[in-house]
Amino acid sequence: MEKESMAAIMGVGLFTCITLCVYFIMRYRSTAINIPVEDRKKQPSDWQKPGILVLGIGLGLLIVGLIQNYVNADLPDSLAVAILIIAAGVSMIIANKLDKKYDI
Repeated sequence: MEKESMAAIMGVGLFTCITLCVYFIMRYRSTAINIPVEDRKKQPSDWQKPGILVLGIGLGLLIVGLIQNYVNADLPDSLAVAILIIAAGVSMIIANKLDKKYDI
């Protein structure tokens, strides 16, 4: 990929991450108003799984960007997408394991 297209993809990814962070924070605040303090500490966070998934996708984008810019490897597009899917899958597994830890 050219540097201009990579910058455009990184810009869209940054915008998406900021938008999702604001969405999940606002969603948490709207649901936390009705929950008493005792119940809020016992329940797992609703936004934990999507947050970890977004972090995994961001990590996958970072890996693909570093490989393409600094290793000078000419990655096929399918390999770049595969790295992103693997990073997202690993982050979903981690989010599921962390969520099961809160189950009683």
